[in-house]
Order: sequence, then structure tokens, then C-alpha cells
Amino acid sequence: MLSIKKYKLFFLFIILFLFSCGKKEDKIPNLDDPATVKNIANKVLATNVKFSTSGNFTFNKYSSIVAGTEVTGKDTWGISFNLLEDKDGEFKPVYKTGVLEGSLDKCLVDKIKLSSFGGEMIYYNSKDYFIGSGGGDVYSYIIDFRTKEIYSAHLTTGRSAYASLILSDNVEDKLLRQFFISYFKKDYPSLRVM
Repeated sequence: MLSIKKYKLFFLFIILFLFSCGKKEDKIPNLDDPATVKNIANKVLATNVKFSTSGNFTFNKYSSIVAGTEVTGKDTWGISFNLLEDKDGEFKPVYKTGVLEGSLDKCLVDKIKLSSFGGEMIYYNSKDYFIGSGGGDVYSYIIDFRTKEIYSAHLTTGRSAYASLILSDNVEDKLLRQFFISYFKKDYPSLRVM
């Protein structure tokens, strides 16, 4: 009689264990689904997220989310990127870039990996973000969330035949430098790099 009670308790324990494991799996969001990632980012940041993606952006072994937002204020406008990480089953903001020149409309934003850097990074290019009638500017960034470094390239064009590319001082890595220069040199073969 005692052994039957033990078996019943054992089977009850197994059923409860399997049921609780199923519940935990239901709480893990599918970060491969872009709509789920965007919903999480919108909820956490309580703002209209214009870009979002998941990936391995930090030294954390788990996936994280990067969300891009437009910044508008009295004297400030531009873009910002937020890093969200899972903290005890809930995504929370852990890093935010400062306000960067650009717009998230008609731009190029994507994850990239460069062999000389560990993990994934965000690449931003404003593409057709030109101002004024005599020329314009194109802003390009690579954001490394592991080191919280922002590498930038700023293309300026004017009425002259030349275009100038200004690289930020921290663009020291040869592969990174070549990445920026080769991208802009396709459209501007006589590009001057400063």
C-alpha cells in the first residue's frame, strides 16, 4: 500500500515538473521573429521604435535587442540606438547611444560582423539624407555595443567635383577604415579621405 502511494506521488511530481517546464518555455520570446522583437522594444522603451533587431551584441551569451528611435526635441533632433538585454526574464535597457546625426527614414540599418571585431555590430548609413541645395551630407556609423564605441564616417559633397570623407579619430582598425572608404568610393571615385 505504501509503495502505491509513493508511485502516485512520483507520477504527480513528474506531471507537475513537465507542466512547469512547459510554462517556462512559453515565456521565452521568439527573437527570430521581427514582429516579436519590435513589440518587445516598443513596450520596453515606450516609444515608436523605427528599427529593431536581435543578435549577440555583447559579451553576454544570450541574445539581446537593439532598437533605433528618432530623437526630437526643442534644440535636438537625430537618432539613437538602445541596447536591451534580458534581465531575470524581462528585457531592460542597458545602454543608449547619444544623439547621432541622421534619420531612420529611407536609410540603411543592419547587423554586421567584421573579422577583427568580436560579435555583431550595427551599421547605419543615412543614404539620401541630404540637406541644402548646393550639396549635402551622408552619415555612416558602426556601433560596437561590446565596447560602447561608435565609429563614424561623414561624407560631404558640394558644388565642386570632389567629395570628402571625414572619419572619426577612433577608426584605426584597417578593416574598419577600408569598409567605410570602399563603400563611398563606389559612388565617388575621386573621394578625399580626411
